[in-house]
Amino acid sequence: MMRAARGRSNGGFTLIEVMLALSILSFISLTIWGTFSRTYATKRRLDLAQERIHVARVALMRITRELEMAYLSNHENSLIQDRRTMFVSASSGDVDELKFSWFGKQRLRADAAEGDTGMVLYYAERDPDNSQIMNLMRRETRRLQAQDPMAVRADTYVLCPDVTRLKFSFFDARIREWRDAWSTMGGDQIDYLPTHVRVALTIRDERGKNITYLSGARIQMTEKVQHIPKL
Repeated sequence: MMRAARGRSNGGFTLIEVMLALSILSFISLTIWGTFSRTYATKRRLDLAQERIHVARVALMRITRELEMAYLSNHENSLIQDRRTMFVSASSGDVDELKFSWFGKQRLRADAAEGDTGMVLYYAERDPDNSQIMNLMRRETRRLQAQDPMAVRADTYVLCPDVTRLKFSFFDARIREWRDAWSTMGGDQIDYLPTHVRVALTIRDERGKNITYLSGARIQMTEKVQHIPKL
């Protein structure tokens, strides 16, 4: 007498086994995807943090290097307001402004209307795409002129984005004190440069927290030099 077959047939799977296998596979896939997703998010945050640190350090390095080449010319009439060489800082909210003449101008073309000296300006400006963001701007005139540096032809770009604070302090070697401001123009003017400049740059990181980076510059030419700026 032939016996009735029980259970599954040879080489086949029941519906319950197939559903259980699919459930296990889905669970493993979701676990692996979640791990990859968290790893990518962590790597992205680290990359953004490293990028912000790099941008801030490059900005500080450029500021200190340029400050070290600041100078004043002895061939200036101190009685007139418009001069071609100067060193002037101004407090403008959380971001200080600074403008100074320097010897580091690079001439890209021999026939261009540029000189070997120029005026450098650091100042804050709202981001055109997001008014909540304050950018640190750098502006460099193509030659020294006895005019407002903001009104003459110059190269301007964002030196460091999303800045919350920038403060300068200046060491006066003659009185051996630190000053919060310095000006070779105006009423109580100083006719020499500071020996050292401290720079404190605060940026907003990828998590929205403020981080401050510090640097310092040692100015090489603190006294006026016998140099006539070319027109």
